[in-house]
Amino acid sequence: MRLGLLFLFLGLLPLSAQNAQLAGMQQDLAELRTEIEKMKLENADLRVALSRQLAGKSPAASQGEALSKARAEILAEVDRRLKQQTDEVNAALAELTRQVNAALGKTGPVAPPKSGKAAEAPVAAEEGLPTDVPRSGSRYLVKSGDTVTKIAQRLGSKVDWILKANNIATPSALKADVEIFVPQPETSGR
Repeated sequence: MRLGLLFLFLGLLPLSAQNAQLAGMQQDLAELRTEIEKMKLENADLRVALSRQLAGKSPAASQGEALSKARAEILAEVDRRLKQQTDEVNAALAELTRQVNAALGKTGPVAPPKSGKAAEAPVAAEEGLPTDVPRSGSRYLVKSGDTVTKIAQRLGSKVDWILKANNIATPSALKADVEIFVPQPETSGR
């Protein structure tokens, strides 16, 4: 009998080992189920957070676009006003120049000669010129790159005459876009 019991015990031994193994597997399975449930809850929380973030971004994006449009409109308006003010300042400067010229005894604004050439009709010089400078001549609009020497050669004048007639201290003081008087000797063929 003992031997039978021993065989029975030895036969049950693998079964108990299998039962222990089965119990461990069941416990592992329960832990896995718990982990899966935790992950499902985290996933649901992440989805809710993502949907909140996306819902929150849409108004912010449209607000950003609206803000950008408003800034662009403001900049366009500032640009328009700046151009308008520049035009007004230029007009005021032209009027001031006219008034200064009138106060200095010069006639009103002379139409600028075409492409920097001398005016067609001869012009009489203002009073107060030195006696060695001819009284006849023409008005000339100085253009960029002109020198007193070039103007004198082109129009049959002298550097010294041009400087004296226009109260220019040195040839380097000649400025572009300024109308000057170019003295020219009277022709004897009149």
